[in-house]
Formats: sequence, structure tokens, C-alpha cells
Amino acid sequence: MEEPEEYRDSLNQLTEMEVLVLEQQLLLTAFENSFMLITGKITFEDLVIDKHKTGNSAILAHDPHMALSIREVENIIEHFVDLEEYEKCQELKNMMDADCK
Repeated sequence: MEEPEEYRDSLNQLTEMEVLVLEQQLLLTAFENSFMLITGKITFEDLVIDKHKTGNSAILAHDPHMALSIREVENIIEHFVDLEEYEKCQELKNMMDADCK
């Protein structure tokens, strides 16, 4: 899917550092949104509505229309390990273990 010209123009006005910071913020948001959705703390519909109200997009680190793979959960766990958010890691690991039984 091609990005709108307006979006590309606004990115071209950013410095390389600003683009990197924006990309990092998008990744953090995607992983956090995926965690909230996977753990049932929010529904997909509520996520979309909440993000729309604040002018944000409901970006995710996984495809919500496909079955969640173990590898995707492992990637999300790795992300939270890097951030030292071990409670989230444990919650995801517990869910993964329960689904494998």
C-alpha cells in the first residue's frame, strides 16, 4: 500500500533523528497495543475507537485478522524483556503455555 503524498511530504521535513524517534515510538505503541489486545485488556474495536478519539492509529505488532503464532508472541515477549517489563513477559508466557496444553 502506498503512503499518501501528504504523509511522505511531512516525513521529508523531519531530520533523520526525528524519523528514528518517530519509528521507535510507533514500535513501542504497536507492541503495547498488541499486548493489551492479546491479554484481553482491550478489544480490537475499543482499541480502534480509543486511538481514533486521540487522533492516533491502532498500530499493532501482529495481524489481528490472522491466528496468533507462537513466534509472534515470542517476539512481543522479547520486546518487553528488552524494556525490562518482566510482568508483561510472564503474563504472555503464561498465556502461551496455557494455549499449548
